Amino acid sequence: MKKKIFYIVLTMVISSAVVVGLFVSSEHIMKRENPFVRRFMPHHIDKAKYLDLEVNSYYIAGLTNDTIYLGNYTAPLLITAVATNLGKKMEHQIKLDETQRSFRSLTIRVQGQEFFVGDGTIAIIYKGSTADWTATKYMKENIYFSLLQPLENNSFLFRSQRAANGEHVLGRLQVSDSTSFLLYDNVLQKQIDSVFDTDGQLVTDAKTNQGVYTYYYRNQYLVYQPQHNKFTTGKTIDTTSLAKIEITTLANGERKMGAPPQKVNSKTYAYNGLLYVKSELMGRNEPRSMWKQASIIDVYDYNKNEYLYSFYAYDHQGDNIKEFALNDRYFFGLVGNSLVRWGIRELGN
Repeated sequence: MKKKIFYIVLTMVISSAVVVGLFVSSEHIMKRENPFVRRFMPHHIDKAKYLDLEVNSYYIAGLTNDTIYLGNYTAPLLITAVATNLGKKMEHQIKLDETQRSFRSLTIRVQGQEFFVGDGTIAIIYKGSTADWTATKYMKENIYFSLLQPLENNSFLFRSQRAANGEHVLGRLQVSDSTSFLLYDNVLQKQIDSVFDTDGQLVTDAKTNQGVYTYYYRNQYLVYQPQHNKFTTGKTIDTTSLAKIEITTLANGERKMGAPPQKVNSKTYAYNGLLYVKSELMGRNEPRSMWKQASIIDVYDYNKNEYLYSFYAYDHQGDNIKEFALNDRYFFGLVGNSLVRWGIRELGN
């Protein structure tokens, strides 16, 4: 009987050791050797509900607990407020305090009860309340930007281009009685031309008041740390560390993309310390059939520079997700002409 008990205990110890060894080995492969293997969460988002928007010119301007706000590229001052249950939709025409100005690239950002209308090509920002959708001139300085995202306390992160050579640069804008800005000169790392190779998407996390800039063509993102007023660097799990792009110079000196570039990271969203990235690259052992019916969303803890998991966002009527946002309960996506809402399953459920 003693021998039998001994062998049972020994078997349990050895089995446990094997399981632990396999887990440690798996974590080592995922985090150290980086062979681009994803960890998929099955059915992390499910129970899809659809709202037909009839056109595909919408973009996500903001999201609160009860409302998702949609801007429209073809009607720049129109905002559509959709209840998160997709049961109620209201359109609002934004009224500005001036009507004579000509705009070229208006975009809207909704943050809580406030909204901002900006056009970086003429260096202007308007601010208003979602109570009446009326905006007044908030900033008019010679600060031009191609990307703009609000932070707390009347500050913004932005991306601009240097007048001398067109190179991208990130900055922080502070608006009060007077407007001031700070450029982070050496944050965007040049590989080829510091224009196309540093292109990417800028988002801010309303929960943590941080910003994340994710490169399109390399496996890297930059995290703005407001408490230290600096950027730190993180990496996505793929292995594309150098941008695979070709630059062609035209006879008039203008530079253009040559061959179609290999995009690594597409759309992104930051929420509650997590970065959600729509990836454009297939990982090891992933079925090609899935890429024909779903988009892959990779999730990172951007402060720890740690990859957590991935999940599928399925196509709808032959269209894949082009933009997304989420809150504590729902994952929203613009898919073709539809706004799609998925429920988020808690980890472990």
